[in-house]
Amino acid sequence: MVRNNSSIPTGPSDRHRDAVGVSVIIGSYNGAQTLGATLDALDHQDAEVPFEVIVVNDGSTDATSKVASQHDVRVIDLDANYGKGHALNVAIREALAPIIALLDDDCIPPPRWVQSIADAWTTVDENVTMIGGTILPLSTNTYNRRYVAYRCPLAPQEAELDENATLAIRFRFALAPPRTRTERRTVFYPAGANMSVRTHAVRQFAGFPEWRGFGEEEFCATRLRKAFGKGTALFLPDIIMYHDYNASLRDTFRRARAYGWSAGRKWAESSGIPSIKPVPLIGAILSASVALVSIPVGVFILAASPLLLYRRWVFEIRNNQSLEAMSYPYIHAAEDLATDVGFARGYLQEIRESHRSLRNASS
Repeated sequence: MVRNNSSIPTGPSDRHRDAVGVSVIIGSYNGAQTLGATLDALDHQDAEVPFEVIVVNDGSTDATSKVASQHDVRVIDLDANYGKGHALNVAIREALAPIIALLDDDCIPPPRWVQSIADAWTTVDENVTMIGGTILPLSTNTYNRRYVAYRCPLAPQEAELDENATLAIRFRFALAPPRTRTERRTVFYPAGANMSVRTHAVRQFAGFPEWRGFGEEEFCATRLRKAFGKGTALFLPDIIMYHDYNASLRDTFRRARAYGWSAGRKWAESSGIPSIKPVPLIGAILSASVALVSIPVGVFILAASPLLLYRRWVFEIRNNQSLEAMSYPYIHAAEDLATDVGFARGYLQEIRESHRSLRNASS
């Protein structure tokens, strides 16, 4: 599976334990186009703490490995694309430091990013095992990038939205998510594009799911919460990361489907309350109900429901004086619908695979 001759250690040796303060890991699949800029930024970190960088090339078919090898990093080449969770687990087993920092291959860390992570861990107690920070768009020069800056899709999942959150709580957050929360606080999980964890905790109690798709952070945080308590994940807004979001709106919908797919598979395995986006369904049900009495009014409600239900666009226009924000609720509704479609596909796929496994086991 790993195209190098050295075996993967289960943890750092005593000789290396204090030699490295932070292990920065990146799992990359076909990331050659953006990875170079990420590694350039890591090459120029202004850090007092010693750190290493590990890049796991997850079976890329482009020049990812070549780009990584041009920098002072450890490169691990996998012989096939096993998924981001598997790539991260490989890097976690290789890491030499007591703290692991994660970022994506399309992120640009500021010069003090590594040091800010190291400093943050000196301010928390032993029960904290996961710290996340703020993720900002690198650029807003296209429609999709401006929309993403408005949506903040990589904001941390608030503590109230844990695995036991009711549908009422989820609906309230869907309609009126916190506009700007800049305080240090406990969260359910941070986004993996700007996250760090205690190495011993993630090795012993968590790791990442080895499925294809998204949701690695939630899976890891859920296990850590069970082991260390609900206050184990913190959000520290002063740890900043810049994300080079894709210029195309198509990528936003692709990510939404992938997140939904992972959530659907998880729900098929663990049941509980499904992590669906309720607003498009509510708008469709309301308009269909009205259409039984008056089709024109039902169509009007369907057309107006994004503007009525996703109300943040009003503040966006007021703050930025841009009428473009009137279109954002419709993109938001389409994004949430893509998430729900992905959820249904992931759920059905998991059910089919489970039934197939049962049939094979009984035959």
